[in-house]
Amino acid sequence: MRPGRWREIQLDLSLPSAARDAIERERPDTVFFCAYDVANPTVTVDAAVAAARAAAAAGARFVFFSTDLVFDGARGAYAETAAVAPLSPYGRMKAEAEALVAAEHAEVLIVRTSLLVGESGVTLRPAYECDALQRGQPVTLYRDEWRSPTAVDDVARAAWELGAAGAAGVVHVAGPERLSRVELGRILCALFRFDPRLIREADRPPARPRDTSLDSRRAAALLGWAPAALSERARGPLLAHA
Repeated sequence: MRPGRWREIQLDLSLPSAARDAIERERPDTVFFCAYDVANPTVTVDAAVAAARAAAAAGARFVFFSTDLVFDGARGAYAETAAVAPLSPYGRMKAEAEALVAAEHAEVLIVRTSLLVGESGVTLRPAYECDALQRGQPVTLYRDEWRSPTAVDDVARAAWELGAAGAAGVVHVAGPERLSRVELGRILCALFRFDPRLIREADRPPARPRDTSLDSRRAAALLGWAPAALSERARGPLLAHA
């Protein structure tokens, strides 16, 4: 069990009122909303809006986690001021949620990040790569799709510190490396001792964003530090996993 003063509450966010009721009951100082369902706008959009509205009413800070997939990938190195133009249904849901939570909570902090790398309970991230590699199965990765993968513990630390400092608006929190999915796959093999021979290279389908890498200089200026490069982590101690 993790140390500290906390307790687990399970919510059914297919009922947006669940988030509202929990916030009204618990009266937190800060709400971090990172739940999503790539196929269910009720969870990804409606529950986020309900949580933002309840946080505002309770006088709580609200931190909403979003994604690099709000961009179309045409140029990469996106700053916070770049116009959103999502291509995927999930990206469109997140872009909609960003606008709606900002309308509900005047001081919302929107943390945009990219593919998360690390351990979450018994799950390794990113799930697409890690689920197959952990089972010893081949995985097809794109050589021409670039992201800004980030260690999940760095994103958690950054969101906590930014929220505690009262930061507001959109902040990009992502790794400093522009990595293709193939390059990321090789790093995952080094981190978690997967077999790199399981990686199959391919070109991305045209409908997928080409380059949604993020410019995170604003976050570094606010925090006084920046997420570590995953390639450096791969050369250091391995992330633990079961």
